[in-house]
Amino acid sequence: KAIQLKPEDAEAYNNCGIVVYELGRFDEALQNYDKAIQLKPDYAEAYCNRGAVLQELSQLQEAVASYDKAIQFKPDYVEAYSNRGNALEKLGRYDEALRNYDKAIQLKPDLAEAYSNRGAALENLGRHDEALPNYDKAIQLTPDYPEAYSNRGNALKALGLPNEALKSYDKAIQLTPDFTEAHNNRGIALKDLGLLDEAIACYEKAIQLRPDYKDAYSNLLMTLNYTPN
Repeated sequence: KAIQLKPEDAEAYNNCGIVVYELGRFDEALQNYDKAIQLKPDYAEAYCNRGAVLQELSQLQEAVASYDKAIQFKPDYVEAYSNRGNALEKLGRYDEALRNYDKAIQLKPDLAEAYSNRGAALENLGRHDEALPNYDKAIQLTPDYPEAYSNRGNALKALGLPNEALKSYDKAIQLTPDFTEAHNNRGIALKDLGLLDEAIACYEKAIQLRPDYKDAYSNLLMTLNYTPN
């Protein structure tokens, strides 16, 4: 209605984009952000929101370019740095992702998401011991953060601490019972402890929650065929 009354209202297009994005209508969201930018070429928020849509559409290079524009017009744009880090991480550019998370944290020291994602980037670089304090900080800032607990479990598992990892996965699942990745990773920790039946139950739960979850099928098959030394 706002757009009908005022067709040149860039903010209305941006807000419309946010709503349809939340509804999962990504192509439509992109059209609204593009229109907002056409009407207001220095609209940093629209560029940042556009980047989030492009990430959902797996157009990661384009997403990074959109975040670049957002930061160009708004150099202290915390969300743009954090989201840019996420896109770079998916591209495998982990060192660059770290720099973006660091910038986001510099601008907003209580941004729990940036700490959790920074930890994930460090893990992808094999720096599990450095990742752990980042997850702890994210949980300190947001105690009900299931992704941070699950990521923390991954780091503990990689450090050879499966019992401690289980506690983190359990907390993640307590907070979000349908957290498929946490169920799957909990199964891996249980397998490491030799608790094969419990591990199988975790993989089956993950598959029940997400029938197309390839990693869970693979882990289930390996566990069913596992012969302890």
